[in-house]
Parts: sequence; C-alpha cells; structure tokens
Amino acid sequence: MAPGIQLRSTLSRSVLPDVAEEQLIYVLLEVSAHGVPTTMPKLPLNLCLVIDRSSSMRGERLQQVKDAAYRIVDMLGEDDYLSLVTFNDRAEVVISAQRARNKGDLKRMIGSVEAAGGTEMATGMALALQEIQRAILGRGVSRILLLTDGRTYGDEGRCVEIARRAQGRSVGLTALGIGNEWNEDLLETMTARENSRTQYITSAGEIAQIFTDEVTRMHSVFAQDVQLRAEVRPGAMLRSLDRVRPFIATLQAIEEKDRVWAASLGDWPGSDPQAFLLEVVVPPLAVGDHPLLRLTLRYSLPGMNLLNQEGNLVLRVGVRQAASVGYDVDATVKHWLERLVAYRLQAGAWEDMEAGRIEEATRRLQMAGTRLFEAGQVDLAHTVQEEATRLLRSGQTSAEGRKRIKYGTRGLMNSGEAQEREA
Repeated sequence: MAPGIQLRSTLSRSVLPDVAEEQLIYVLLEVSAHGVPTTMPKLPLNLCLVIDRSSSMRGERLQQVKDAAYRIVDMLGEDDYLSLVTFNDRAEVVISAQRARNKGDLKRMIGSVEAAGGTEMATGMALALQEIQRAILGRGVSRILLLTDGRTYGDEGRCVEIARRAQGRSVGLTALGIGNEWNEDLLETMTARENSRTQYITSAGEIAQIFTDEVTRMHSVFAQDVQLRAEVRPGAMLRSLDRVRPFIATLQAIEEKDRVWAASLGDWPGSDPQAFLLEVVVPPLAVGDHPLLRLTLRYSLPGMNLLNQEGNLVLRVGVRQAASVGYDVDATVKHWLERLVAYRLQAGAWEDMEAGRIEEATRRLQMAGTRLFEAGQVDLAHTVQEEATRLLRSGQTSAEGRKRIKYGTRGLMNSGEAQEREA
C-alpha cells in the first residue's frame, strides 16, 4: 500500500428511525498515517520568537524564557532560520532572521534581553512577520512563537489583523500566555486559523519544556496543506466541524457550493492520529440504506515528495421503522462528544457572563461540570463547580479559574489525559 493518510469513520447512530422530521447525527472522523517511515527528513524551520519583555517579566520568568531560547538554539539545524523580536512599550529585533549556525552569537544576543516598561504587542507582531518573511525557504515550516504575560492596550484589533496576514501567507502562530493577567480572548481570536494555537502556561518552570515541545512539533510536520471536504446528500447539511484530538478546536468550514463544505486543516505535526467530529443534519428518509456523506482529505507529504494526495470515504446510514430502532449512541463517539459539549458549555458561559446573564452563565458552567464528572475529569470538574459558585455569589470568576477551565476543557492543560493524547 502506498504511503498516505488513512480515513476511518464512526457514526453516533448507524441506524435512524423513519420519522418525518430532520435528525442529527455525529460523525467521528479519525485520520492516521500509514506506510510512512518512522523517521523522515525534517523540513527546514523558519521560526521567530516574539517575547514580552515588559516589567512584569522580570526575574524568573525572563530567565526561564532565556533558558528555553538557548535550548531552542541547540535544537535547530544549519538549514533552520531563527529570529527574535522583543516588545514592551516598543518592539525591537534582537536577532534578525538568519540560519542557526553561529549558535554562540545567537545565545549572547538572547542573553542581552532585559525586562522593563509596558505591553504593546502589535508592533512586536508586525516586526516578527517582517523578519520571518526575510528567510528564503523553498519548502518548510514557518511559525511565530509568541509569549506574553500581560494585556496589550489599544492595539488588539491590529494584533488580530497582523495574525491574519501572517496566516494568509502560511505563517502559523503559537501564542503562549503565562500567569493570569494576559487576555485569553485576544490570543484565542489571533490563533483561530490553521497552523495556529494558544496555550496556558501556569508557572515559569514550564516555559522551557513547552518551548522545546513546540519546536519538536514544528520539526515533526510530515503532512502539509491538509484540507477536508464534505459533500452531503440533498436535503442534508453540515452544521459544525470540530477537531477533538489532540485538542478541541472549532474549525471553519465554508460552504464552497451547494452541499459541499471545505475546511483547511493546515500542517500535521507528527504522525499520531487526529480526530474530528462532524455534526450533520439528516433529512427525512424512507426505510432503506442511504449514502449520507462523502469525505475527501487532500494533502501533501513534502518529506517524501508526494504532492496533491487524496483520500476518500463514503458514509451510508440505515433507516428502519421507528419501532425497531434503539437510541443508543456509539461509545467512542459519546466519549468525544461529552468533552466537546463541556467545552461548548463553558465557552457559552463566558459569553453569557460578558453580556450580564449571570444566572445563565452559572447554569452553563454547572452543566459543564456535570459533563466533566461523567467523563472522569474530576479535578477539572471541581474547578468548574467552584467557579460557578463564585460567579453566582459575586458575578465574577477568578482569572486563574477561567483560564484553567478554558484550556482544561480544550485538552491543552498538563493533565495526564492531555499529555497521553498529545504524546
């Protein structure tokens, strides 16, 4: 069998009742590499570090960032590019984009960074995009790795605009927030595109490991330009598309033409399986077996010089007389659906809280906590219930609790389960 990406699907219910109204069905799409060598040539990396050096970064935080940057320098090969931009009230290019060959010089420049001043992120992002575009890569992985511990003021819209410009030029963004004072809503908006993600760092001691893990992820990219297309039968509709493994993220699926949706999944770091949940509206159907959905995954494997590859899967659903149909949901689909519902509930809670709907926000958090208990996420469920109680009493949640809930339900916290899925 030729190397490539294999598609496997599971329906939440493989048999539906013959009723006169529309029904919902969930499709778990699992994709995994097959026939791909365990060791492949690393694609060249074009990395720009963007570091907040405001006064709140003084001391251990900045030293941990420097130590992490030193480790990154050691990880880079001679064909990799590195640049470093720092920002406080203004931005500065500390290391202009260059191949990571004179490692001693690179480390000396990193060591010169000092913390002072306020936080204005947009100028730092603009310089980062400028530097990363200086590198000449025929093929490879281009990323901006941003770390901040505070809120930028007055330039949030520009930060998002620069992030979109970068992503439109195939430059991904990893945005890391440390402590409790940074704006998670802004970082989530900035990273709401392919090849981008945000993560919560709870303590300075985690910085070096998270930095090096991220560079390892970038170096391990084996598939690029991954795109998913979903074509549904007449009368059906794709209502939502979410990544659920290795972490939960809502994906933007655009209806390109009637009954055909497309989503860009970006690069695939590593060769570990990924999984997605599709929510499909099924029209009334007669008793029988019916084609429901055709899924097409398009991708390239640059390390093997295999471009414009394609995998296809056609899903069918059975319809039987209502009296003979049970309503049990497939256990594997239910596993991921419970986590997705908990994530959606907490996300809706924050929207309600911002709009002043405190009782509704509390109710959503309580429901999310119940889902997490049922899913075995006991510690996270306790945090959710504590914040729900705090919200009902005071009208507010703690900054730390909110971040732990948002990133815990997404699967990006350092819980044992999250580590197992991302390993």
